Amino acid sequence: MLFYIISGHADNHINYIPGIQSITTRDLMTYLQDPELIPMLTQIVKKGFEQVKKADFILCNTVEELESEALSALNQKHPTYAIGPINFYTDFTKTSIAKSFWSEFDCTQWLNSKPSGSVLYVSFGSMAESNNDEIAELAYGLLLSEVYFIWVLRPNITRGNGTDILPEGFEDAVKGKGLIVPWCNQNMVLSSPAVGGFLTHCGWNSILESIWYGVPMICYPLIVDQPTNRKLVVDDWKIGVDLCDGEQVGKDEVASKINTFMMRGEVLFK
Repeated sequence: MLFYIISGHADNHINYIPGIQSITTRDLMTYLQDPELIPMLTQIVKKGFEQVKKADFILCNTVEELESEALSALNQKHPTYAIGPINFYTDFTKTSIAKSFWSEFDCTQWLNSKPSGSVLYVSFGSMAESNNDEIAELAYGLLLSEVYFIWVLRPNITRGNGTDILPEGFEDAVKGKGLIVPWCNQNMVLSSPAVGGFLTHCGWNSILESIWYGVPMICYPLIVDQPTNRKLVVDDWKIGVDLCDGEQVGKDEVASKINTFMMRGEVLFK
């Protein structure tokens, strides 16, 4: 079955999975689109389901109202419960427990100086990688858009050993408009009234956090389950938009999409 799924055209529709709306092969998880991974994946999935059968029930970090059909289909096979969203806390000043592997930059003062709904938050999570060309196009797109933004740019976000991630002169060009940090408290940022949108890689936790705080999304999926998550956000739930219509990201399209999105983003949650 897996070989059949990945061998077809990218726009082939799969409409026979219980509890799942019609999905194209391009929206499947990235490892389902790589024939070389199929033998290993088959063994991992088989062992995983063997272990699941031994459990009394399954707990999922999701929301019943968002995935009722999928949860109902799973319940036909094994007791399954939605307990999400989890891992949220609202008092960001009183906890001494580390929430990440990196030091968090405090964006509070910068956010408090910006108008309500005017800031675009940009982050691609803790694991996803991009490349220098894509980062450059995103950077120039943000510059052309002229919106306020916070960009979480991990030092290891690009493949390779280069230290100059951003185009030369970019940080000076966006001074006053953009805040570039290596890491920050995402919950704190998304909860700020100044934030009007989230340019995200579509990691599942990021999606749940964005929904929790009522922040619409611009979707730029990179790896693993992110293309599937994008499909849920944009096509099914309609609380986000795609960053680019094709496979390549370009600065002009980035700027155009950001401008349009920031003007109408709040409508997505009404």
